[in-house]
Amino acid sequence: MLLLDSLNTTDPKRLAPEIRGFIRGIYEIEEREESVHFIKKIRLEFPKVPQQNGEECGIYVLYFIHCFLQNGKLAQVLENKTLEEDFSQLFDDGTFDPEELENFRKDVHAFQVERSTETGQ
Repeated sequence: MLLLDSLNTTDPKRLAPEIRGFIRGIYEIEEREESVHFIKKIRLEFPKVPQQNGEECGIYVLYFIHCFLQNGKLAQVLENKTLEEDFSQLFDDGTFDPEELENFRKDVHAFQVERSTETGQ
């Protein structure tokens, strides 16, 4: 499981117990047999990611997803990952391009304006 914190506002490792508790809660709601051992084995990764300006976190979330889906590198890294590796390499090779992010942001805002015009809002 990856936690991508583009605000970098907290020590993400301190969130591990809450994240595992959230996973336990999902098991309970779905009435699945909870395996504490399995939940403890879920790897939580906290790679360093490009930092945002504090105003457009939604754009960053969408752009991270876009990057992962477009280049397929995440699947490759996950497939070949060993425990001592980290996920920082996902962002070290230009996968996250600030210029492309700006174009992506403009596209999202243009889409919002277009939708508002279509719906008369």
